[in-house]
Amino acid sequence: MRALRLFSLLLAATSLATVAVLAQTGTSSARPPLPGAHREPPMCVLVPAYFYPASTGPDAPWTRLRVAAAAHPGRVWAVGNPASGPGIAVDPAYTAVFDAFRASGGELLAYVHTSYAARPLAEVQAEIDTWLQMYAVDGFFLDEMSTTPGDEAYYLAVRNHVETYLPGAPVVANPGTSTSPSFLFAHGKSVASSLCIYEQAGDFLAWSSDAWVGGLSATSFYALPHTTPPGSWPAYVDHARAQGCGFFYCTDDALPNPWDTLPPFFESLVAYVDAAY
Repeated sequence: MRALRLFSLLLAATSLATVAVLAQTGTSSARPPLPGAHREPPMCVLVPAYFYPASTGPDAPWTRLRVAAAAHPGRVWAVGNPASGPGIAVDPAYTAVFDAFRASGGELLAYVHTSYAARPLAEVQAEIDTWLQMYAVDGFFLDEMSTTPGDEAYYLAVRNHVETYLPGAPVVANPGTSTSPSFLFAHGKSVASSLCIYEQAGDFLAWSSDAWVGGLSATSFYALPHTTPPGSWPAYVDHARAQGCGFFYCTDDALPNPWDTLPPFFESLVAYVDAAY
């Protein structure tokens, strides 16, 4: 069993711990008491890998992802996204890079957008099925997550659908901003394994997570700043961890698509995360 499979089991265990804390605190925004001495799981770099595998040379983004995953077992995750989802047919170029990345120890999440719960649930579930038919993946990344109270049931139905076909798989959901504990745990069940609570440009060091975040495992949270100023990424890593995030990635790329390249400091970022956290 490769290292990341063990990490996925750890993620599942910490999700159960999250459930326990939220069950005790309900959906209050108050910071729950932290247990006595505990050690957070390792921090991971989770890359929105929205670039086509046109090349397999040493400078190609998917090659760099694969090499980093092999050099830092258990630390590199990627979101695969051939066509704002899996597309309509298998692309052998994606099959090759996805399989090589996973074989090197990387964890691959499949991109599915939800249009803030406006996309028909049956369509989202069908796209999950398509992903599983076309490519080998480890979990899912649900983009455009709603933060509207009452939409928790929508995401719980998506999570349950994933569980039916890929039990125990991580499901990282992306509101990209502050949200509430009910989008992690609702109706007695886990809604998502992790939430991306920051996705934007601007002064990331001035951002603070909500108080309730600090009472839960860092595996439950993800920060994703882009348009990173030169030389700022080490401070960004430290700040993300201090704000309770167990998943992190930043890039110097900018809108309209900051996720279509890897930054020149990517390898240094992964090495820093591995050494420091």
